[in-house]
Amino acid sequence: MKTDGKVENIPYTLLYRRGLRHITVRVKADGKVKVSAPYGISKAAVERVIISNKEKLLHTIVKQQQAMHTYQSGEMFLYAGERYTLLLEEGAHATITPRDSSLIVTYDPRKPLESFGICHLIKELYREEARKRLSPLVAYWAEVLHVPIPPFSVRDSKTRWGSCSAKGRLNFSLRCQALSEKQLSYLVLHEMAHLVHFNHSKEFHSLLFHYMSDYKQVQRAIFSLQQETQLCL
Repeated sequence: MKTDGKVENIPYTLLYRRGLRHITVRVKADGKVKVSAPYGISKAAVERVIISNKEKLLHTIVKQQQAMHTYQSGEMFLYAGERYTLLLEEGAHATITPRDSSLIVTYDPRKPLESFGICHLIKELYREEARKRLSPLVAYWAEVLHVPIPPFSVRDSKTRWGSCSAKGRLNFSLRCQALSEKQLSYLVLHEMAHLVHFNHSKEFHSLLFHYMSDYKQVQRAIFSLQQETQLCL
């Protein structure tokens, strides 16, 4: 069950979930507050937790909102491990082209693009280019790990960089296009290692270390990009 509320000028969405033992509060990439709570916990108890963490939440909300893209010309986006400048130019059609450290978006001046339209163009570019970069990496690590080449998809995931299903299907976020080649290679290795060890056991981490001894540093670098790489409005 999901409900919306507001306390101390902090809007929030409350989701009751089975199996939880404690109330958890987090600020999403768009600055919205999401609360998860066990069934049986009152709304008043939830709001007491929010109030007790008010200053920290407000600080995080402001920080997240400041980091959100506005999709204006001159804004910077991570693209293949480098920072590209968004440039808006008049043209015949709505298109996007990466060129010379720029993401060039053209648009028909008779039909100006709103932020949503620009965001959509960037997402589709990221999706297409990420798929191109992922394909050879998936094939490479399949050969190294001696596993069949698994099917994979590229989705608009805002929280997970990647995942591996119990059936062996891989899913990657289109935000992967923001990563450098080393970071992307690690991400593919991580998910494909689950085809060998479907857990995060000692054996799983030993496998990662065997093939990429600095994987922990690479992993931390990827996690640090979580906020900067959000593509949402």
